[in-house]
Amino acid sequence: MFRAQPPRTAQLTPWEGDGPVSGVALLLPGGFIRSRRGPLRIAELGLRGLAAELTGRGRPHGLAVHLLRYRYSGWNGADADTAVDTRWALDELERHYPGAPVVLIGNSLGGRAAFWCAGHPNVAAVAGIAPWLPSGDKVEHLAGRRVLIVHGTADRSAASATQSLEYALRARQVTPELARYEVPGGSHYLVRQSAAVNALTTDFTLAALGAGTAPTATGAVCTRLPARA
Repeated sequence: MFRAQPPRTAQLTPWEGDGPVSGVALLLPGGFIRSRRGPLRIAELGLRGLAAELTGRGRPHGLAVHLLRYRYSGWNGADADTAVDTRWALDELERHYPGAPVVLIGNSLGGRAAFWCAGHPNVAAVAGIAPWLPSGDKVEHLAGRRVLIVHGTADRSAASATQSLEYALRARQVTPELARYEVPGGSHYLVRQSAAVNALTTDFTLAALGAGTAPTATGAVCTRLPARA
């Protein structure tokens, strides 16, 4: 007899720490523009190094680090499944850590979800690593948030550096606390530059939560947006 499969549910990975929590980093992995398959584990593995650095450096400051496992590995058009799951995760984090500020850190597809959901009242900052930011995505809700975008100049994916630059230029009219770094010759996956990107993103996260100073470019990550006229 055929049994209907139960609906998929999103999940947060457990925090590998203890003690009081003063801030949260929520990692949002990449995926596909359209897919109803389950979460893409290889995309999660791509954030493992960043998760480890955030956990290690953030532990003295009460930083809890979680990764979101989506219901589906695709955005799926108007359903915006990745953003729906991210909003669910933000509400779960509020339940677990009432009042704790959150830094959203999204890679590729997860970058779009991070920026879509940055208006949540608990979000203090948002970072996109090679984020997918199609033209026309809104920026008004970024007011009052710190923003970091890192993109390789040789990214040939649908999440192009040209799109993230256009988004950043619009977003900077809303929030002056925005920096965009380019990785010369970097591909979409930024594998060779991962150590520099992870360090920069961790610096940004800790600074956004009041536990460090604002990041400066390191290693291969070197180009800031030009000064606003």
